[in-house]
Amino acid sequence: MKDSPVLRQSLDPSTGGVPCRTARTVTLGLLASAVLLAGCSDDRVVAVGGGPAPEPGADASGPDATPVQRDRELIVLHDTSAPLALRVTESVPLRAKLVDYARGGPASDTAVSFRIVTSPDGGTGTLNIEQVYTDAAGLATVTFRSGTAADRQYTVEVSAAEAEPVRFDIFVSDAPRGSVKVKLAYEGAIALGNIHVRLVPGLYSCGSMNVVSPPSDIIAEKTLLGLGPGEVAWHNLPDAQRFTVFATAKSQQGRLAAAGCLDGVAVIAGQENTVTLPLYLLSLNATGVYASDAIFDFTGAIPGTVGDVIDEISLLFNSPGGFLIVQIKRLASLYVGELITNAVFGLFEDAVVEAVDTWMFNSSPPWVRNILTVGQDLMQIVNRLELLATLTLTKLTGPYTVQGSLRWQGLALTWRYGCAREGQPGYDPNCGRREFSMTDIANTEFPMNLVEGRFNAAIQDFDRLIIDNHVVRLNYGRLVIFVLNELILETLTGHDNLSDAVHSFIDCAALADRIYFGSLSTIGIDESDIAGFCDGAIDVIITPLTMVLEALAVETSIRLSGTAVLEDLDDDLRVDRIVNGQYMGNFESDGRAGEPFTGTWQAERAGAAQ
Repeated sequence: MKDSPVLRQSLDPSTGGVPCRTARTVTLGLLASAVLLAGCSDDRVVAVGGGPAPEPGADASGPDATPVQRDRELIVLHDTSAPLALRVTESVPLRAKLVDYARGGPASDTAVSFRIVTSPDGGTGTLNIEQVYTDAAGLATVTFRSGTAADRQYTVEVSAAEAEPVRFDIFVSDAPRGSVKVKLAYEGAIALGNIHVRLVPGLYSCGSMNVVSPPSDIIAEKTLLGLGPGEVAWHNLPDAQRFTVFATAKSQQGRLAAAGCLDGVAVIAGQENTVTLPLYLLSLNATGVYASDAIFDFTGAIPGTVGDVIDEISLLFNSPGGFLIVQIKRLASLYVGELITNAVFGLFEDAVVEAVDTWMFNSSPPWVRNILTVGQDLMQIVNRLELLATLTLTKLTGPYTVQGSLRWQGLALTWRYGCAREGQPGYDPNCGRREFSMTDIANTEFPMNLVEGRFNAAIQDFDRLIIDNHVVRLNYGRLVIFVLNELILETLTGHDNLSDAVHSFIDCAALADRIYFGSLSTIGIDESDIAGFCDGAIDVIITPLTMVLEALAVETSIRLSGTAVLEDLDDDLRVDRIVNGQYMGNFESDGRAGEPFTGTWQAERAGAAQ
């Protein structure tokens, strides 16, 4: 028979072709109707809407006129001649195909909405999602979950832009019923927060369960606000079926911390099956590379010669008079003994110290006072040392131990000389902060060797990192020299060593020109001689200080242990950052161990979002 516009043309929707089309004109009466039904025999294509628009000039009036059609048509891909039947706790996919006649094929990447437009009282049926986008074949799929309420009928409407909506019914039938009660058991080391318990179909086994991405095909669920009594009950479950109970729990900080699973849970008609679901702490994956930042306070912790020298430098900048008296007393005791020296100086040293300090801090030239201020900043910087490093954690044995490698990348120093103070105009909390790389540290008068430190660590109580005692080389004395030469003197004078800096402060040639008078020539002294005397005097003064600085170059090391808290920010059990880090340790120098010091640290996984 020759094709006619009167007829619908049938094509399997799964092939992506154009489905049955409505006739643009009505002819041939009952014969056409019979041929139409024969052409649309696919029982999956029952509920349809829309269709092509009528041809221009077609008669759209009168009882026999063709109704106005749309350019798109929705086709539900299951038998809708009767309500779709399923039992309680079952799920069924709902599929629809959207055809675009204007484009001559399926409408892809188009929003299709599914809504329960009629829901009975007490109905627990739900859709997993109410809007999806069609795929390349024009198919849209959602899932209807029947819930636990039986003998309920629902009406679902499917709609899309420019297409006639389609409705169909779903009936949920009863079955012999039973109940499941779940008791929770937990003996972990940390307190738990919210616990989310889910009942899912038995096809999900515990062996295939993913705690990070649990199944979305949930029959019933409940959230407990903490462990509490630890019981969940579900009633009216169909018998002769098996289910899986799955639970995840948050820590007190709201992070995924524990989980439990129990499969093969049976429902027995007329009975309550009580099962116990144990919850276990999960393991965080800490392996990876992190950017680490540590701040140490070494006040009073340096033993031996280096510690003595640093104490003297601190005294020099904080009490110049006290430093002067100490040096004079040290020289005097070589001749008359320490006992007599202390007795004699005890009569006047306090007054001398006060007088010298008062003049140095209040009446000396501005450049002298600037040096004292900078020197005080120097000691504050050293006593709050910020070290930058790359932290690498690798698994050692099992899920609860890691090996760490801390490779120093440099240091950051904060020197606020010249910065506006808090409350002043132009205040910047980051003013004066400067970072120095390993290359900067090595390229100096006294190269400093910051090297890699290795340690073993354990993960305890889910998120606590415990770092074992280990040794790291850190030449603290050379650090003082580095800060003095490369930061302070370089900034103030343009020179990177103490001798050149002091000579730049005191222009001996200019001084000789000012104090020279002609009569000195009668005794053989000219201006160059005076300048030489001046330079020599400076060298005499500088030499002890230079020796003090050279004494700082003695090798030292630090012995560290520590703790920290691991944080998983997106519940994927992969550590994103390490916070609340604490270091405890002591220096080792000249065969002696110094007093304990402390430090704080944190680390961010490389590449993690800020």
